[in-house]
Amino acid sequence: MKILVVGAGVIGSIYGGRLAESGHAVDVLARGKRLAELEREGLVLENIVDGSRSGPPVRVVATPGADPCDLVLVALRDGQITSALPLLDALPGRPDILFFSNCPLRVAELVGRFGADRTFFGFAGAGGVHDGGTIRYAAVRQQATTFGPVLGASPARPAEIAAVFAAAGFAVERVPDMEAWLMTHAFFITAICGALYRNGGRSAALAGNRADLALMRRGLSEGLACVRALGKTPSPAKFDFLADYLPEWLVVAFLRRFFASKLAEFAIDGHANAAADDMADLAADCRTMIAEAGIAAPTVDVLAGAVEAYAGRRNA
Repeated sequence: MKILVVGAGVIGSIYGGRLAESGHAVDVLARGKRLAELEREGLVLENIVDGSRSGPPVRVVATPGADPCDLVLVALRDGQITSALPLLDALPGRPDILFFSNCPLRVAELVGRFGADRTFFGFAGAGGVHDGGTIRYAAVRQQATTFGPVLGASPARPAEIAAVFAAAGFAVERVPDMEAWLMTHAFFITAICGALYRNGGRSAALAGNRADLALMRRGLSEGLACVRALGKTPSPAKFDFLADYLPEWLVVAFLRRFFASKLAEFAIDGHANAAADDMADLAADCRTMIAEAGIAAPTVDVLAGAVEAYAGRRNA
């Protein structure tokens, strides 16, 4: 399969590299400093779990090639998608377009623009950081790379795309409604980052703050209620169990253990602190969904405010 990756950040690099290593012809579209870095050093991946390093055989490009590709993986933040739309419009042929973005409120817009037959959504189950020219990464065990149909479409093609990623070594999960999953995830991430930022952006500090861990749980519970009020079923179902059925003390104990781990420090702190603007966009999406649902969500309001304040401080 010929694949174009739009976005050479951490996620685009991890997935483009691993797909290339599994035998696909992968072009990675890069710009500016990252383009110069990749042209100079090549793409280097380091798996922090097993210590392995590799230089995947990707082709780094500044503009898409003239030959049609089969799949376009858009690994951009929500706020970057708009600037990439003319490029996606101009691609030769009609390749499938897979958006790997936190964009719960743009599903209908993007499907309307590119067509229901070739517009798909997924979410990464890996994270990492730049270390010079190297991407140091780990798969997040608690979250598989996720795929699913949107707007009542057939699950057949998302399942085929998921199989491509599974063959590249990623744990994958298929859900019945990817739009509902993205909406739920927006509240989940806003709850996590709101609590994290209230503790200086450090998982280790959050692990010691029982009150903010409980706040996170209540924020997720309010978010699930909002998703239901909008006519969607929260996804994945395990969030219902975590937010609404398990006793608070047990959930807090679980969260304390996770946020005290090295995995949380690596997979959450680095990305959350580097992408505060992206998290603020998600918090704004949560506020929009709450307004549309017409429900009260005071805890989400507190957590979204913490995200917005942290992003503002980092932009000052």
